[in-house]
Amino acid sequence: MRAATSQVKQLILLFIVCGALGGSHAYDVPKVTVKVNSPKGFEVSVPDEQGISLFAFHGKLNAEMEDLSDQTWATDIVTARNGRWTYINRLQKLQPGDILYYWVTVRYNGLDYHAYNQSYQIHNCSPLTNDRITMTTSLPTTMEAINQ
Repeated sequence: MRAATSQVKQLILLFIVCGALGGSHAYDVPKVTVKVNSPKGFEVSVPDEQGISLFAFHGKLNAEMEDLSDQTWATDIVTARNGRWTYINRLQKLQPGDILYYWVTVRYNGLDYHAYNQSYQIHNCSPLTNDRITMTTSLPTTMEAINQ
């Protein structure tokens, strides 16, 4: 009976240690900011922080992405500028009602973390003003790390 009790205690200790180690590697993708530029173009970014070495943007306009390879734009950003990791598109003209569907990857301490199934609807973009429309999107419920 003592051997069984000892084994149960060891198993419980193992679960506690594994839980503590697993939790120490958790990372949440920073909030994504979308800026619509007038008369055309947009920017998608996350704030810089120590440990980030890559930001990847994958997006499509007015059509949901069927899988991870179904996109119009796919770019890896390898340098932060002005405190942000930013994908800049200077060519796409956006109209009110357009929906930007996208997902992003942030490489943090060598692991890739994803924010899938994101979208941003364009509400107002008047070419008569140089106003920028900024939206910080909420993070999805699904995030995973892929070791590279």
